[in-house]
Amino acid sequence: MVPLEAEASGLIVLTHDGRVWRRLTEDLATIEQELLVGVEGRLAPYGLHKLAQGLTFEGRELPPCKVSWQNETTRRFAITGVMPGQLRAMCAQVGLAVTTIRRQRIGRIAIGKGPEGAMPPGQWRYLPVGERF
Repeated sequence: MVPLEAEASGLIVLTHDGRVWRRLTEDLATIEQELLVGVEGRLAPYGLHKLAQGLTFEGRELPPCKVSWQNETTRRFAITGVMPGQLRAMCAQVGLAVTTIRRQRIGRIAIGKGPEGAMPPGQWRYLPVGERF
């Protein structure tokens, strides 16, 4: 429903609710996703700026996104309409090789926010009434 690369980890959504399914399929291109991307290599000059705007993927210009430096090996992307392979291609264009991808958030729904706080990997929860993407 919300594509995640085979090697990636993090938040996925499973649903039987037609309203949630419709929102995530019809409006996915407008819903922001937050991903933490592990990288290695040397960032090209103005690389963060280039990642945020001005790159191409599969022959088309990409819309602007938000990219920030988390630490030496991690970049945070807040991006809409991300397609499988896009983050790897974007990073390669500025001299970085992707080592890991972890989706943290889809819209307003974030990973690790269960009723008792942070959720361990592999756990699930129901969306409470009123919680929306």
